[in-house]
Amino acid sequence: MDIKQAFSDEVRRLARKEIKLAVAPLLETVSDLRRLVAEQKKRIAALEKRLPNESANEKISIGDEFEQESGRSVRINAAGIVRLRNKLGLTQAEFAKVVGVAMHTVSVWEQGRRIPRKAQKVRICALRKVGKRELKRRLAEAVEVREEDSGEA
Repeated sequence: MDIKQAFSDEVRRLARKEIKLAVAPLLETVSDLRRLVAEQKKRIAALEKRLPNESANEKISIGDEFEQESGRSVRINAAGIVRLRNKLGLTQAEFAKVVGVAMHTVSVWEQGRRIPRKAQKVRICALRKVGKRELKRRLAEAVEVREEDSGEA
C-alpha cells in the first residue's frame, strides 16, 4: 500500500470520528425534541376530546341531544330570535355563547341584516326546547369550568 492511500484513509477515519463526536449531542437533542413533540400531540388530542368543536367565541354546548335536529328545514327570522332570547332571559352575549357565535353576529341577526347558517339554526331551534332555569344552570356551569381551567394555566 502506498503512503498516499494510507494517509488519505487515516484522514477520512479521523474526520468521521470528529464528525461523530460533534453530531452526537445534536442527535440526543433531536431525540428529546421528537419525544416532546409526541407528548404535546397527545396533550392536544386529549384537550380536543374534552372540548370538541370549540371556537374562539367560547361556544357553550347545549347537549348532544340538541346538536342534531330532525331533517326538516328550520325557519327563523329576526323577530323570532329576539322573542326567543327575551323569553329565555338572555343577553346578546349569553345567547351568542350558547349558539357558538360572536355577539355582533346575534346583533346582525336581530336587525334582520343576515340570517343564521344551517348549523346555527339547529342550535337556535334546540334552544326552544330548553327552559330558562336549565339554560342558566348550564351557563353557570360553563363559567365555573372556564374559571377552573384558567386557574390551572
